Amino acid sequence: MTSCGDFQEVTFSGIESVKIIKMSQQGVEAEISVKIKNPNHTAFHIYPSDMDATLNGINAGKALLTNNVRIKPNSEEVYTFKIKSDFSQINMADLPKIISLAMSKNVKVGLKGDLKVGKFLVRKSFPVDITKSVPLGSFTGQ
Repeated sequence: MTSCGDFQEVTFSGIESVKIIKMSQQGVEAEISVKIKNPNHTAFHIYPSDMDATLNGINAGKALLTNNVRIKPNSEEVYTFKIKSDFSQINMADLPKIISLAMSKNVKVGLKGDLKVGKFLVRKSFPVDITKSVPLGSFTGQ
């Protein structure tokens, strides 16, 4: 991406909302809306990536970004990422606490790992370590 000239840093303004699509004992599927500012003249993609997730400080297992998201050039917009989390490695004593979060108005979401971005054949990983309290959208699944 730096071969395209002077690449300015992309700004992550934060998580706007979290909407749970489906929750079960196996994991959770959610949509996370994130505000991103791209001051560059070039668009790029965020590719499927996995991160460690926490919900209200509780380990929620691995969160997998399941869709490619195209970030527009010279823009500041809210983008929606589809996340799938696997509860297979969490402490069973924490599972009822995580499932009860579906009824909460706010949840403290934490994501830590590497985000894969790129354009054409050039790809790079950026470290992500964020925690933010966000409004929890309506529960739409079972």
